Amino acid sequence: WYCSWVCGCGGLAETAGDPFRHLSDKSLKAWKIERITIYSVLGAITLITAALLIDNSMHNQLLGSSAKWIAKGYSFAIGMVFSGVIGVGFYPLMGSRVWCRFGCPMAAYMGIIQRFKSRFRITTNGAQCISCENCSTYCEMGIDVRAYAQRGQNIVRASCVGCGVCA
Repeated sequence: WYCSWVCGCGGLAETAGDPFRHLSDKSLKAWKIERITIYSVLGAITLITAALLIDNSMHNQLLGSSAKWIAKGYSFAIGMVFSGVIGVGFYPLMGSRVWCRFGCPMAAYMGIIQRFKSRFRITTNGAQCISCENCSTYCEMGIDVRAYAQRGQNIVRASCVGCGVCA
């Protein structure tokens, strides 16, 4: 719900990225790269936010004037270059939701919550799977849903936004 209706990048992916949905790489290598980048961004934003909060509470004694440049640099790198240029411009090369899969800290956080606490995850029924691969083909996040269904496992990937297209 959040990714499709609240987030601007998710809304753009639902419209501009739709024709490229099938291009999302579903290999294990892509999943490993996805995990490394998305959790690295989550770690970086957590550290930067903590440093800026501590610096602000100490009246700019910790980082001084560099705090402003750190915040602006992060804002430019993530906000403009990664989520804007790469996140949207790479739709024809990497499929829809490039930003969501490889850079969104909110997706990483929701993936952690989903893994341990969520009742709202996509469940599979391996007995009904006929291996047509429609679920994997239309997954906008590049998840090989068919492999999960054949093993009888629920989808517990950080990148799964729970859109239900696979169902």
